[in-house]
Amino acid sequence: MDIKKLIYKSPALSGDYPDFKAETAPDDPFETFYEWFEHAVETGVVEPSAFMFSTVDGEGAPSSRIVNLRDMEADGFIIGSNAESRKGQDMQKNKNVAMTFYWREVGRQIRITGHAEAAPEELNRNDFIRRNPASKALSLTAKQSFELGSMEELEREMREAARQVKENPEAFKTWTLYKVIPSEMEFFQARKDLVHTRLKYERVDDGWKKMLLWP
Repeated sequence: MDIKKLIYKSPALSGDYPDFKAETAPDDPFETFYEWFEHAVETGVVEPSAFMFSTVDGEGAPSSRIVNLRDMEADGFIIGSNAESRKGQDMQKNKNVAMTFYWREVGRQIRITGHAEAAPEELNRNDFIRRNPASKALSLTAKQSFELGSMEELEREMREAARQVKENPEAFKTWTLYKVIPSEMEFFQARKDLVHTRLKYERVDDGWKKMLLWP
């Protein structure tokens, strides 16, 4: 097995990338994020709202998974999760989290670090009500990341959860919205000549400090 040969059969950083003038980027990183996200959508990036979400448990062990961005506010990014899942339990013990967006088609990466805060119960209930029936049923099982005995067990639990949803559409239980409030945000624009552009925003007392980084 020679994985190195397979790696080099798929060259990295070979796309047609947009220009990014870091010097004229907004002073607010949320504005830059919105501009980049809008560009990703308009240029046909596949699943631009999907990102790597990393948490840390009470003993300092990291864990990562792909989730979807649900919304953005003036001070943070909104995601949803079962509070009893591994990431939910991690955030109860350690609020430090990281988000990584990677849009291969345009050679762009966004790295965000900060802390997560759970939304009030009423917001969680309202968000749950807006979800589709299958998503509601899955969240009602409240067993995400736990060991599963068989697919038959999963199907049985899902049928029971679907019944509960039909009887009570507001039975949200452990569904929780979290807001990730960044302390740092970095925007990476790839270039074919490898002279990549990296713009970092760092939270300071009176707003944000903006700086270029070496590639």
